[in-house]
Amino acid sequence: MKNLLHLFVAVFTMMLFVPAVSADWEDNFDSYANGSGLHGQGNWEGWNNDPAFDAYVTDIYSYSSPHSVAISTTSDIVQPFSETSGEWIMTSWHYVPSSSTGQQYWILCNTYPTSYNEDWSLQMNLDSDAGTVSADEGSAVATLIFDQWIELKVEINLNDDTQDVYYNGIFLESLNWSSGGQIAIGCLDLFSPGGTTIYWDDCSLVEAVSLDQTTWGQIKTVLH
Repeated sequence: MKNLLHLFVAVFTMMLFVPAVSADWEDNFDSYANGSGLHGQGNWEGWNNDPAFDAYVTDIYSYSSPHSVAISTTSDIVQPFSETSGEWIMTSWHYVPSSSTGQQYWILCNTYPTSYNEDWSLQMNLDSDAGTVSADEGSAVATLIFDQWIELKVEINLNDDTQDVYYNGIFLESLNWSSGGQIAIGCLDLFSPGGTTIYWDDCSLVEAVSLDQTTWGQIKTVLH
């Protein structure tokens, strides 16, 4: 009985210290000076390294105080990545004022060098005029929520070449990831094709670690 109790304690302790996810990248914009441009900070760059597409840190709104980034009519700001395998979760929070007009995009590319052969995996269109959120690559449409911080999330499985898209915690649809391009995560792109300013905060890319790969495997090791 005592041996079983010790075994249970060992397994339970091991489960407590197995993380569900391990952070790979995150940015809440709070370490940058208010009013500063993102281009050249925190590995951000204007599209194809062009500072003309910069976006600026602001304290007007924030999901995590004190800062967010304002994406204005000329912004096209990129965070490059180089992941080629595994399962990943990309998350960003956004705030769309009810006075907004036009369109804004949250874009994930599977290829992003500066040699002009980029390839898009997901283009989430936040359309203030239509009051909708949708992926250009898909068919699902959600109602755009104004004047609140809302989460956009994509669960990316590079092993299966798939992605699951969520808006405000609600599943929208599953899509192919590479779309004829690379099976990789090339960049996150916050882009305005002329829409008025909206705000983004608490962006992250974390690697998902499944229960089968961690906890259960270690439990079986203990049991044997």
